[in-house]
Amino acid sequence: MKAVIAEGSGPPEVLVLRDIPTPVPAGRQVLVRVRACGVCRRDVLTRQAAQRRGAASPLVLGHEIAGEVAALGPDARRFAVGDRVCSTQRERVCGCCTMCRTDRETLCADLRFLGFEAAGGYAEYALVNDDNLARVPASVDFPAAAIVACTVGTSYNAVCDTGRARPGETVLIVGMGGLGSHAVQIAHAMGTRVIAATRSPGKEGALRQAGADVVVVTADGRFAEGVRQATAGRGVDMAVDTVGGATFHEVRRSMAPGGRIVVVGEVTGTPVELDIAAIYRRGLEIRSAVSTSRRQLEMALRMVESGAVRPLVERIMPLEQAAEAHRLVEANAVTGRVVLVP
Repeated sequence: MKAVIAEGSGPPEVLVLRDIPTPVPAGRQVLVRVRACGVCRRDVLTRQAAQRRGAASPLVLGHEIAGEVAALGPDARRFAVGDRVCSTQRERVCGCCTMCRTDRETLCADLRFLGFEAAGGYAEYALVNDDNLARVPASVDFPAAAIVACTVGTSYNAVCDTGRARPGETVLIVGMGGLGSHAVQIAHAMGTRVIAATRSPGKEGALRQAGADVVVVTADGRFAEGVRQATAGRGVDMAVDTVGGATFHEVRRSMAPGGRIVVVGEVTGTPVELDIAAIYRRGLEIRSAVSTSRRQLEMALRMVESGAVRPLVERIMPLEQAAEAHRLVEANAVTGRVVLVP
């Protein structure tokens, strides 16, 4: 089969199209014929440090997979050949630890992440255990389905499950890449007042169309003052921060007393010096939302099927242009997702 291999770490040019053996499913594995695979910033970070310990060899990136069931391992039970499916971000979880049994399989100690510990979806075929796949509704096309888990599902986790957004609350979304733009839609669908913070004036129209009631645009990234002006000085009830250390203190300054901060990822590597007094005196909570459980993926697919959320596929590119897709994501040149199609 054709696959894009990360030959070492470094610039996008290390991504090379190669012929490698088509995998054979064992146990509960499902062989998925990949029809679409999203390009996530995590893919970029993995490529930049592809020689990290624990990475699969050869390293095939991509954890946002949608396609058709091509073959089943002898113990796979949930699907039949020909079923339309999409993946969580993982190839497998153990299924029996405390985390797996309490809808927190994203924290399973024995999980294998697609596109890192296990070969991912930058290929014509990929292996995924049956408990990390969900059926794709007929009305959802493969490029949209591919990005549901990582963008819509993780945003659902952050806004609904971890953040517990309630109708009438004010929610701040920070970072308008794939995660942030979908979190805006979900927060809007939940009946909250949505404030989106971005450095890019060119994204304002798309964010308002996605459901943002207020868009705070600041070239220097200092958005807290604008957020407070938009809330008559009170601040927001909840914030979803998809950037991390570089924006954390602006998020903290944007919070109302008793507010909830949900951290979803760290993309800059910026360390944070935390003033504990500034947290406890105002009753703030800091939480984290880690990827997507299968249940959350299934809920996200329902929201997409109903039209409440529209997966933002900005560009569809052939698999052999994976390096160019990485350049676009690395340069923050897209609001929605880039999707590779074998």
